[in-house]
Amino acid sequence: MKTKIFTLLILTLPLFCSSQILWDDFEQTRVGYYEFTHGGMTTRFENPDPASAVNGSEICAQYVRNPGELWDVLVIVANGPMNDVSDYANGTKQMSVDVFSPAPGIPVQITLEDSSLAGATNYPTGRHSIYLGVTTLTNEWETIDLTFDSKPDPSMSDVGLTSVILLFNGNTNTDDTYYFDNLYGPEFANQCDGLTLDPSVNFADWDCNWNLGICPSATPCSSYDYVSGWLNQSYNPDNTTINTSKYSGGYTRNPDGNGEDVLIAYFKNGALDLSTNTHFNFKLYGPPRPIYMSFQDASSNEIYAYNSALTSNNQWEQFSVDLTSVATQSISRFVLFLDQTVVNWDMYYLDDLNLSSTTSLVQDINDSEVINVYPQPAIDNLNIDIKLSNNDVNRLDLYDIQGKVLLSTVVNQNSNNVSLDVSGLNSGIYFVKVQSKDNLYTKKVQIIK
Repeated sequence: MKTKIFTLLILTLPLFCSSQILWDDFEQTRVGYYEFTHGGMTTRFENPDPASAVNGSEICAQYVRNPGELWDVLVIVANGPMNDVSDYANGTKQMSVDVFSPAPGIPVQITLEDSSLAGATNYPTGRHSIYLGVTTLTNEWETIDLTFDSKPDPSMSDVGLTSVILLFNGNTNTDDTYYFDNLYGPEFANQCDGLTLDPSVNFADWDCNWNLGICPSATPCSSYDYVSGWLNQSYNPDNTTINTSKYSGGYTRNPDGNGEDVLIAYFKNGALDLSTNTHFNFKLYGPPRPIYMSFQDASSNEIYAYNSALTSNNQWEQFSVDLTSVATQSISRFVLFLDQTVVNWDMYYLDDLNLSSTTSLVQDINDSEVINVYPQPAIDNLNIDIKLSNNDVNRLDLYDIQGKVLLSTVVNQNSNNVSLDVSGLNSGIYFVKVQSKDNLYTKKVQIIK
């Protein structure tokens, strides 16, 4: 199998005399999203000189300039607006980046800007300040300190900037290859400040939380140990329903394989502690396709198999896997198959991987032994068979994906069957909840028009 490289972005605290923060080391610390690149960028690439005293990390970024672009830029968007950057413009503070370049004398430039104002054809609007450095070595790591050069747009405020624009050898048509790492930039207010997350139950949300990817050797191997396709931090394609976060994990399947396209992830804290939290939850967005998740021990032996499917086209759906039956066994990783055995370019989004003690309303419980719904999908009428004692059942509710109760009925004690008129509802995913004396049972249903 050929390992594909992906982008992983995370926030961190200031590390350099409180004067700047580490934006990206391409391993455990990442603070922005690479919104745009002209050339070819690989964000997890093997360090060409790991013995270097300047940068001895295993992973860095590789960037190949696009010879068709004079101003070949990388646009890095922060997870929140930058704080006051006036100290960078007056020289009190400096940005820096480790660079491995093909020659000395190559200019390195960073521009701080507001990307909501700066466009491709309206220079200098939105460009707050430019900072310059220059390489001095050939195929060796060095730290480039970037000093203030100019303010293209004097009207720009010192606060509220959103983007760092990185440029190697501007105003040329070269196709040189560069490596860079350990990018330090301005401080900013981010959505994760002050947030405490438990790595034993919160695994990945692509915003603040990255607790996947510790290999059996205890060496950080990435957010995902192996990715057949392409996995990158991406803007959430729909933050209006059950997933309101800014970012999610965007996954494009590999069409070159045999359909066994997988994502493999280890849990940062080792084997799952299922003594209290037994439900593994995740959200998925994509085309209506089958999914298969294999929960395995550290030796790749399958402990539990979960089969399900996306039932709607490009809508967030939430899934919950009940691991109660295997709570005493050691689960160290999972393998996720999307549309197994089929070769395609399908795009999916993955988010909010976590453990919980119980499942939530909008999770795909699929209590097939308790609730049977038909037809699936429903058009005008939805029938629900409840496999419980009549005396145990109290009421039944139909919710939409946002948790709003749309239909409700008291279950007839003389019958285990309920028929709901759903002709007035729009196409989409809904949830039937049956409440008994002691438990709640939920079933996902689809309605089409």
